[in-house]
Amino acid sequence: MTERYSPEEQQALEIEGTSGVDDTGQSSKPSSSSPGQGARDHILIRFLSSLILAIVLFLTLAVLTIFGTFIEQGRDPSFYLASYGPKWGPWILNLKIDNIYHSWYYTSLLALLCVNALTCVYRRFPVTIRSLFRERVSVSREFLKKQKEYQEIEISRSPVPASEIPSLVADTLKARHYQVQRSADGKETAIYAHKGVLGRIGSHVAHLSVIVILAGGLLGSLTGFRLFGTFYVNTTTFIPQGGWDLRVNKFWITHYKNGMVKSYFSDVDILKDGKILKHKVIQVNHPLEFQGLRFYQASFGEAPDRLESADVMVVDKEKKQFIGRFSLPWDKLTPIPRTPYTLKAVRYVSDFAFDPKTGSVFTQSEKPKNPAVQIEVYQDGKLLGSPWLFYKFPQVQVLKNVPEFFIFGGYHAPFYTGLELAKDPGVPVVWTGSFLLVGGLFLSSFIFHRKIWLRIRPHGEGLSLAVGGFGHKDKIGFEREFEAIIADLKTALSPPDRPAPEPVSGAMTQRPSLSNG
Repeated sequence: MTERYSPEEQQALEIEGTSGVDDTGQSSKPSSSSPGQGARDHILIRFLSSLILAIVLFLTLAVLTIFGTFIEQGRDPSFYLASYGPKWGPWILNLKIDNIYHSWYYTSLLALLCVNALTCVYRRFPVTIRSLFRERVSVSREFLKKQKEYQEIEISRSPVPASEIPSLVADTLKARHYQVQRSADGKETAIYAHKGVLGRIGSHVAHLSVIVILAGGLLGSLTGFRLFGTFYVNTTTFIPQGGWDLRVNKFWITHYKNGMVKSYFSDVDILKDGKILKHKVIQVNHPLEFQGLRFYQASFGEAPDRLESADVMVVDKEKKQFIGRFSLPWDKLTPIPRTPYTLKAVRYVSDFAFDPKTGSVFTQSEKPKNPAVQIEVYQDGKLLGSPWLFYKFPQVQVLKNVPEFFIFGGYHAPFYTGLELAKDPGVPVVWTGSFLLVGGLFLSSFIFHRKIWLRIRPHGEGLSLAVGGFGHKDKIGFEREFEAIIADLKTALSPPDRPAPEPVSGAMTQRPSLSNG
């Protein structure tokens, strides 16, 4: 039984580009190394191109991306301290999770993944190139016997003239879309046929596409930015990155029948010198694009630092008499009937907190967990005090020298629209890499490189034909095609009044059946 080439030996032969043939035409074992192979087998190169490293990098980037998805990016430090508290807020800021896509470690991981793909191409691409362009046409019969598929055909008498047999064999292979090369080797004729070359470069195209995608990600990470801002209706905000203003005309929310939020919209204009340059209704997945900048609809919520109006109830403490409930417009003096006072709502926090070290008031979160409003109390134009009134703790009364009791009875907070401003010059590069990835996967999955060698030896009126070959991937499909080619050759070369000859006994190694495991 002839020993077949192992996949490792076959790869070594392709690296050498010699097909295991020496100058005498005898089969030779592949050498353990070839020019340039030593550098590609260096331990550092093998580590940088390893699959394990790629998996670790992908998983790490996936975890970091999850953090970047669930933690809003580009907000002010006070937002993270207020939203995540004194325990986790500083960690988010110190670890750069508030701007994770531009952090040094995220960029470094992308660069390392790019190096991983590059070294993988560096190790494997030369093998493919040599296999495609340095394959010998004339190989020994011993080499053929070691191929995955091998058969010998002995025909004692052929109706085809000996001079036409190579052309007939070549036409048979061309009919199955093989590219054919012929070479005279003494009294024999050697033929080499192959097809599906693009299938060999499919994996390399996929690797290169990953490099292009990563390059686009790095380009966006290094030169782009993502910022978050809160915008209120009927306000105009200058956008320094574009040199123009953004005005929010309207904001509204749609709901499902059960009351859950369905979608939310921002009607905006881009202005410059009072002239509208572009109008757009922004919604989720439908951003505003202008001069390379994009505004995404990211969030919405109640304003944590301002009100449209505050409802204040006034009670006479001495007479224990309810005077009335009054609505105070934001930051406007409002006279209170039947009292000598004028009130003005000047500050609001959605979740009251006090820092004793600095004596400052701040909000711990954007959620209305402990809403409080600060009012100014005037009498005859003189400021009597600026007490804080608490919605959940109406009994707290700071202003002691006034006979009236002020109660924070309700409020109307405006909604803000949260827009994310992004500039990412790497997006076209990423799209290019994505198309390359799809193309590479298609080539690798549906086109298979196959090679067949033949040696034709005429003797008298007959001939001896040795056929061997192998296919990259789809081994069963190549086996079936190889058997079909053998059948076509037998039919074409045998006399029409005789059955096609059986393969020479022992020429083909018996294959184990699937039932035998």
